Amino acid sequence: MAKQNRENEASESGKAPIELPAFEIPTEKSQRLHEEARNYSPAGVQGVGRYYKPFPLFMKRALGARMWDVDDNEYIDYHASYGPASLGYNEPRIRRAVIEAMEMEGVLFAQPHPREVELCKTFREIIPYSEKTTLHGGGGSDALYNAVRLARAYTGRNMILKFVGGYHGWHDELALSVRPTAEQLGASNEMKAIAVSAGALPVHASNMLVAPFNDEEITEQLVKKCGDDLAAIFIEPVAHSCGCLLMKPGFLKFLRQVCDATGCLLVFDEIITGFRHGVEGAGAREGVHPDLAAFGKAMANGFVISALTGRNEVMSLMGPEGPCFFSGTFNGHLLSVVACQKTIEIMRTEPVHEKLFRLGKMMADGINKAIRETGIKAVCYNYGSIWCVYFTVDRVESYLDIVHFAASKDSRIDRAYQIHLLNNGIYLQPNYTNRAFISYAHTEEDVQKTIDVSAAFFKKHAVSLGRSR
Repeated sequence: MAKQNRENEASESGKAPIELPAFEIPTEKSQRLHEEARNYSPAGVQGVGRYYKPFPLFMKRALGARMWDVDDNEYIDYHASYGPASLGYNEPRIRRAVIEAMEMEGVLFAQPHPREVELCKTFREIIPYSEKTTLHGGGGSDALYNAVRLARAYTGRNMILKFVGGYHGWHDELALSVRPTAEQLGASNEMKAIAVSAGALPVHASNMLVAPFNDEEITEQLVKKCGDDLAAIFIEPVAHSCGCLLMKPGFLKFLRQVCDATGCLLVFDEIITGFRHGVEGAGAREGVHPDLAAFGKAMANGFVISALTGRNEVMSLMGPEGPCFFSGTFNGHLLSVVACQKTIEIMRTEPVHEKLFRLGKMMADGINKAIRETGIKAVCYNYGSIWCVYFTVDRVESYLDIVHFAASKDSRIDRAYQIHLLNNGIYLQPNYTNRAFISYAHTEEDVQKTIDVSAAFFKKHAVSLGRSR
């Protein structure tokens, strides 16, 4: 059956089957550690994104733009812990600030402290629409879950609209139609909300509308169909959940107009984009202000924190000021707040984003040049420091353009590319988009090596990768 699936995949894509390369690097310790870990954790890992075949590589340390695994292999890293390490791993100034705070002040109060006031004040200074902010002790899912509550409380409505392929956290309210098959979705103007996880209640899907990214016509149809029960539209200003899907000109402004006309809220998921693409967020860079926005990942360069910010009249519904319950032992965690403030300070005083955008363009331009020279069917997109390679059609505008690859349980082309990079000392997040993050610690030499190694893969597997039309 697996062989037949691979043959079908090759036939449908116009490509010949590709063989997975073997690891040419030592992996014995990772393999043994994974075998042991399976005795104590499901699949031996702490989350679905950390497992991949034949076994995950276990890391032991990271610094700057480098990681080292337990077998002492060194990698130029483009994983960045799913994006947080925008300044590079274990940034010395952040490390010193955190250690000093820990020695002089402590670790956790679970009580108000001056530093959280300063951070929320900083948010108001740098984010144009930030009037009030809450600091959450977990990842982006925490902030986005509270955004759902606030939207429903403020509007008195139930329905949420999201875009297929978008990931807005692991919770059941929004973990819908993240990576569905084309068959599951149905027609693009009436797509079904498909739960990501077993155990999710059907009510969550019944309260969700799903639209194709970048499609104004269908979005407008769904909004009208929903009538006066639409509470909010959730969207990533750049769809990095699907790699790097770029917004069509005017699409964000269109959503702003829709929300203003219907009375629903516009919610930006800036968990990946925020601070990585600019301290003000990617949405503000495009000149559009949401009612609410969730930030995380790059805001503290690896320390655990997320934030929800937005209009005062909406945010004031958060408890104890308002009726929306808000609590958490680790909210406003001292060390995370310190790390966040230091991260923002560096980003505001040094040419961080200038460098990130320059290296990101260098990477995309170089890889696309190699794609053209080999004539393969692929494309590299980037926005700022985030880049990805789609081994598919020449243009990708929504999840529907890549649904076959996204829903595949065995994306052999992508895995072959990732193992090729590993064998050449480059670590890429193992997923179907080959999404990658450049940090402030990367150099032009790092980027050029990645381009050269990618070009060698394209040339070697040109027949299997297919020819562009």
